[in-house]
Amino acid sequence: MPELYGRFLSREALQARIGSLAQVGGITEFAYGTGRERGVRGVRVDTGRLCVEIVADRSLDIARAVLDGAPFVWRSANDIAAPAYYEPSGDEWLRSFFGGWLTTCGLSNFGPPGTDRWGTFGQHGRIGNIPAGDLTTQTRWEGDRCILEVSGTMRETKALGTNLALRRRWWTELGSATLHLEDRVVNEGSSRAPHMILYHCNAGFPLLGPATRVRVSHDGVAARDAQAQAGIGQWDRGGEPQAGFAEQVFVHQPRACADGKARAAVVDSEYRGGAGLGFEIAYDPVALPALFTWRKLDCGDYVMSVEPANTPAIEGRENAEARGLLPFLEPREERTYELAFTALSGDALLASVATIASANATPAAQR
Repeated sequence: MPELYGRFLSREALQARIGSLAQVGGITEFAYGTGRERGVRGVRVDTGRLCVEIVADRSLDIARAVLDGAPFVWRSANDIAAPAYYEPSGDEWLRSFFGGWLTTCGLSNFGPPGTDRWGTFGQHGRIGNIPAGDLTTQTRWEGDRCILEVSGTMRETKALGTNLALRRRWWTELGSATLHLEDRVVNEGSSRAPHMILYHCNAGFPLLGPATRVRVSHDGVAARDAQAQAGIGQWDRGGEPQAGFAEQVFVHQPRACADGKARAAVVDSEYRGGAGLGFEIAYDPVALPALFTWRKLDCGDYVMSVEPANTPAIEGRENAEARGLLPFLEPREERTYELAFTALSGDALLASVATIASANATPAAQR
């Protein structure tokens, strides 16, 4: 039974009070209308509490997210570029990176660009610039629960080469502050293929500020490089924007909480006089055994991220293979990744922080 505006309402009680579900929430398909985003398909999902824009032509990633009227994710100066503007060479991926609550990196590589025995690849892969086929939206009632669902398929293919499919499904329900994600990656080719995936989840103003903290269930943190090492004492802290702030990337070993899920959260407990604002990503640490955090407190590029991934090799595919950390998919093999994206405030924020703290305090012998 959904809770809307402080009231728990059955389906019958809600429908007696509205003429259309659109009065309080639901799914709206639309197209962006100007600049490089012109014609890009979008899907707005509104639960009555959480409202997100899912970009169908950009891998069904999430460009915007708002909880109870407060936006909490970062958007880059690129805004939402259509797939035709994707530039695959080197680090030119950055010319179409919009940030948002989710940018998916993969499916064959993430991290820096390079060349190996499978060919030349750009930074963070192609999947985030591939449009969804078989796009489906559905609103349905299951008893007193109103389910909102968006799904589609992205294909990362090359003639005589890679043939990977990402079948993605988002679902939530009216009154909820959680979006559930189910990704199924299938090798539909005839050869063994490298498979790297990373979920780039980005916090921005007004969530990001001096009081912001990153909370992760983990078994320790390490710096990616000397630049990050210089800031490792502040890896979990926000701050004011600083012109020229050099990015810092930290590597974590995820730890499961009591329910078997690892968690990464970005929170500001002081927002609006203690009401709090934040988000949490819950994920399976077996399927996604790595977590990275990104700290970039520059002017404009003012962002902190949490990034679950299927390998700890943030230095890229060449490095992953050299270290024996490169995942593969055999022909017809399938991997499933399930994550929960929850926007946080009030008691839910406090509960998330407490759950993560409890996991970190639990001795290894008891886990």
